[in-house]
Order: sequence, then structure tokens, then C-alpha cells
Amino acid sequence: MIVIDGVIWQSEGFFRSPLLDQSYLWLSLIEEWVKAKKATQFVVLTRGQSWLPPGTFFSEIPRFAFDEAEEDRSGLQSVCDQLQARLFLSTGYTTPLSTPSIAFIYDLEAESGSQFHSEYIEKKNAILAASHYVVFSDEVLAGFRAHYPGIPPEQISLVYPALEGWAKPAAPDAMAEFRRQHQLTRPFFLAVLPEHLADYRGLQAVSQAWEILQGQRLSRTELVCAFPAPLQVDPVKSQLPQREGIRYLSLSNSELACAYSSALALVFHATFRPSSPLEAMACGCPVVHYREGQGEALKEQEAATLLCQGSLQELADALQRIQGYPVRAPLIAKGLERAKELSWSRVAAKLWDLFDQVAPPRQSQEAAEPGATGR
Repeated sequence: MIVIDGVIWQSEGFFRSPLLDQSYLWLSLIEEWVKAKKATQFVVLTRGQSWLPPGTFFSEIPRFAFDEAEEDRSGLQSVCDQLQARLFLSTGYTTPLSTPSIAFIYDLEAESGSQFHSEYIEKKNAILAASHYVVFSDEVLAGFRAHYPGIPPEQISLVYPALEGWAKPAAPDAMAEFRRQHQLTRPFFLAVLPEHLADYRGLQAVSQAWEILQGQRLSRTELVCAFPAPLQVDPVKSQLPQREGIRYLSLSNSELACAYSSALALVFHATFRPSSPLEAMACGCPVVHYREGQGEALKEQEAATLLCQGSLQELADALQRIQGYPVRAPLIAKGLERAKELSWSRVAAKLWDLFDQVAPPRQSQEAAEPGATGR
């Protein structure tokens, strides 16, 4: 039996990540595992949430509170013992006392704050107790290795989340309406920014490289910086780069699909929306990935990305090259193939295989799950 703690569905929002929608991620995975007829092999511990995919077995447990974390660990271990759990998974960073566990690392927000903060303490406890670790982006993987250099690389798995259904090439009439509505009369490069932009290095670099391109090539392009709707951002108050030809738009998912499908290229930096390169690939948009200085190339996505490392002049040159058919056409084709691999069924199957590798061997007879209820 695999035990999953649904702590992130508490109304208080403990352990919620600004980079990844954990609720959508876990509900999608659970739905796929039920479809794959694995419902009898896992149970979700609910802490007050009201909905799970039909067919999910669940068991109600007390709500989590940081000032009762020790008691919570003991309670989780009691549940794991009753269910003879082979493996414990948390949607946040809760952990039992001794049952083998996998820690899912969504971001490194807690590490950037106070080491005495309750959420950081609980996250570190979960990491120290875990047998294996799952991260969901190259950037989080690099940061996790830097913060926890003692963890062997073979104990860390990089698993890209599946793409949502809206991420696909937009219809020509939808793209034309998008350009008309936002008065986009010139070819444009696209940068997709996160909901909370705390690090301006990437935006400054991309805007400066775009300005270099405008000056040296007499290029008549625009730079569109997209924020997720319904977020409204005042570029002046937010001290964002200001220049004729730089646009800031708040876009819904359907509009974002049109933006990807219409753009000359997505320009990506580690400080931007982490999922944007794969979303762009799924929409047939080539990707320029900019990294300051020299470093290890991205293993999973480099074949479908024009990777640019170094100066702003080199980034400007990459923005010029990506407009040429011999460069962009192969990248678009490789990106579309890469995106096909990211269905929820494939991601769920990959993770379940990992669970089987990490968990101790099954007992000859597994006990029935007391108190578990089908939903």
C-alpha cells in the first residue's frame, strides 16, 4: 500500500508552491492511477478537502498544524502501520517517523527564507527522512543539488509535469484575433513571466539583448512580456524595463496558446515561468534558452532548444538566428515531438515505476485498508 498525504488541500494552503499548481498535479496523477486500475494500491489521507477523482480510496485524518508537527508525524506513522504502507508520499512536506518516503521538491522558496521558519524546518525534516527525491524542472534540480550537495545524484529524479490541454497550436483565425485585439502589428519575441517576479535579472538581460538586436539589425520586432491572467501589472510602478516596442500583457491560457503559436520564439531564463519552454514547444514555438556564463547544458530539453550561454551580444545573435528557417524549423519539429511525451498517463506511469523501485518489496499478503473509503 502507498499512502499519500493530501495536506496541500487544507484551506490554509500549507506548503503551496508559487511555481507549480500542486493541486492540479496531484489530482491529475491520482486520476491516471485510478484509470490504470491501481486504486487498491494506494490511499489518500484527507485533511478536510471535499473532492478526489471517483474511485479513489481515502481516509480522514486530523488537520495539520505546525505547532503540532511532532504529533502529526506520530499520527502518520500510526496510519502507515495500520495500512502496512510500503511507501509514504506527501503533497506537501509532511513525513511519518519510519516508513520509507519520497520527497517531492516543488521549489526552493523555503530555502531562500529564514532557516527558523516553520515551513523550512518541516521541509528539511521531510528531505532528511526521504529515501528518494522528485523535482519537476531543470532549475529546481540545479538549485536542489546546490542546497543539498550531500544527496547522491542517483537518488534524485527529474520528472517534467504533463502539459495542460490548452497547450497546442492555435487556429489561424484565433491567432489573427489575438493579434488584432492586442494590436500586435509586428513580429514579436515572447517572454512568459511568473505570477511573482522577484528576480529581474532575466527580464533585464532579455530586454537589453532585444534592444541590441533592434539597433544592429534595424529589426522591426516587438518584445511581449506575458503575465498570467487575471494578474494586472503596472510596468512603471513595478520598475520593469520601458522602451517603445516592449509590451506587457496579462494573458489567459487560451491567449497564451495564441501568443506561443504567433511568436518568432519564446525567450526563456531561469527566473521566468518554469513551464513555458514545454508549453511553447507544444504550440510549435521555437525556444531560445539564455543562461548567464558557461555551465552544464540542459540534458532533457537541449535538443529542442537553442541554448545560449554568455554575453548579451550572443543572446542578440541567437534572437537573429532563430528567425532563419534552417534554425527554427528543426527546433519546432523536435519541440513538438518532445511535447508528445508529456501526457499525464505517461508521467503517472513513470512515477509509479519509480515508486516500485524505491519501495521495499511487497509482503506476500497485503492487509486490507481499514477505514479506507472509495470516492
